[in-house]
Amino acid sequence: MVRPKYLVKQEHKASFDYAMIATEGDQVTVGKEDPEMPGWYWCKDKEGVEAWIPNTYLKITGNQAVFLYDYNRVELDAQPGEEVQYLGKALGWAECLNSEWRYGWLPLNKLEKI
Repeated sequence: MVRPKYLVKQEHKASFDYAMIATEGDQVTVGKEDPEMPGWYWCKDKEGVEAWIPNTYLKITGNQAVFLYDYNRVELDAQPGEEVQYLGKALGWAECLNSEWRYGWLPLNKLEKI
């Protein structure tokens, strides 16, 4: 399978130095929705790890949610001119692999399809 490639057009530094990793069926407590990026919710897992999660990965009931799919909230650091492979997207962000095979999310507005 050939994956689409994107060029990083603007530097991106990861917002957090940790990641929430979840398996389908895992539960989280749901907090506030991001006012700048609707559909992203601040969630906390059973180990106390907190992160922004797109509602497309969650079934939300009140202030609780269950993951509908496996999820890994790792962000990539990226430099302009770097090429990445596109794996998927959620609400303005793209899941990517860089040339060193590191996985992570990047904002779509910092990428350009090649």
